[in-house]
Formats: sequence, C-alpha cells, structure tokens
Amino acid sequence: MPVGALVLGIVGLVVSLVPFFGMYALPLTLIAVILGALGMKSLTGRGMAIGGLICGIIGSVIAAWWIYATSVVSDGLGELAKEIEKQQAADRAAGKH
Repeated sequence: MPVGALVLGIVGLVVSLVPFFGMYALPLTLIAVILGALGMKSLTGRGMAIGGLICGIIGSVIAAWWIYATSVVSDGLGELAKEIEKQQAADRAAGKH
C-alpha cells in the first residue's frame, strides 16, 4: 500500500498541475490519501506512505481549486452571454445592425 500511495500521489500531483485537466486528478489523489493513511499502519514503507499522503493532500487541494475555478469561469461566461444577447436584442429594437 505505501508504494501505491506514493505512485498515485505523485501522478495525481503532477496531473493536478496541468491547466484545465487538473480537476480530473481528484480521484487519484483521494485514493493516494486513503492508501497513505492505511500504509501508515505498516512497519515497512512508512516513509513512502507519508510521501503519498502529502502528495495526495496537496494534489487534492489543487484539483479542488481547478473545480472551483472552472465553475466560476463557467458561471461568468454564462452571464456574459446573457448580457451580449440583451445588447443585441436592444440594438435590433433600435434599428442598429
């Protein structure tokens, strides 16, 4: 388990740093945190378990930030599209092209 935690933690951390793709690292990082916590109980590989746990936590925070950022940008773009449609409708009503 410690090796799996470390591998998933590192891979999840690297993937979470990729713009617009980082949110998909959340399952990897969460599994790394779980495996790291379970691996802490074993006598061997405790350092790898700690490394996987730390990488998993950091990767989870970054992936969660990407999810938040994506939802904020998506909401902003939706509001912008509504404003553009209102402006175009007002321009058509005023006779502008």
